[in-house]
Amino acid sequence: MKLKNQIVGLPVLSITEVTTLGKIENLLINPNSGSVDYLIIEPKQWYMERRLISFKDVVSIGQDALTTETGSNLTNVTSVPAAIDLLNKSVEVVGSKVITQKGRISGSIDEISIDEETGKIVACSWIPGNNKKKPGLFPASLVITFGKGMLVVEEDFEAAVVENIEETESETNKADSAEDMDEALSGNKDPLNLFEEKQKQYLIGRTVTANILSDDGEIIAEQDQKITKEILDKAVEADKFVELTLNNRE
Repeated sequence: MKLKNQIVGLPVLSITEVTTLGKIENLLINPNSGSVDYLIIEPKQWYMERRLISFKDVVSIGQDALTTETGSNLTNVTSVPAAIDLLNKSVEVVGSKVITQKGRISGSIDEISIDEETGKIVACSWIPGNNKKKPGLFPASLVITFGKGMLVVEEDFEAAVVENIEETESETNKADSAEDMDEALSGNKDPLNLFEEKQKQYLIGRTVTANILSDDGEIIAEQDQKITKEILDKAVEADKFVELTLNNRE
């Protein structure tokens, strides 16, 4: 997984031409699928038209650069109607207010985590609207609607928020969580990996809402089946963990 701020600003490199094509200026999010469809490339000169690259043409998103097979994968924004439509919808997610399905405003989003293979938004970093609750990450599967300046989420989304240190844990577990967070902040442990570990704990016992299959057709989990650690391990091994997080309920 990659944070938005780990992607924006990266140079785009062509593998074939071995040249830099520009830098990522922003992400174009499809509110219907909750995924990044395109990446906008800043122009080399201020008066030039912006170009974009489809997420499906991204080979890899590394620490220092984003790669694509060839420079011909970059296209002028105005030549792609679907991209213009997304620009008009102007769904940023980061900076959006959070509102529950019953109309309760609850804080805002200050970052998103993206699956670098599919472009799917996996998690949202939530800032509560008061000091009574702690900020944290919650699964994007709890988002009902990605809107312009606002996210509509399930009413009980806060129960799935992975906090830095959970107040409801025992003293021993609190110490473990504090140690985990210290490691994450010091760079010894990736905060996204920490979220993934917590997300696995959250998923155990929930119900699968669609059949999850491996790429070769093997059944990982069946609809209406309860999620177990064994299912989670299979999903991770088959690279279907994100799909599992997007298809479950209580």
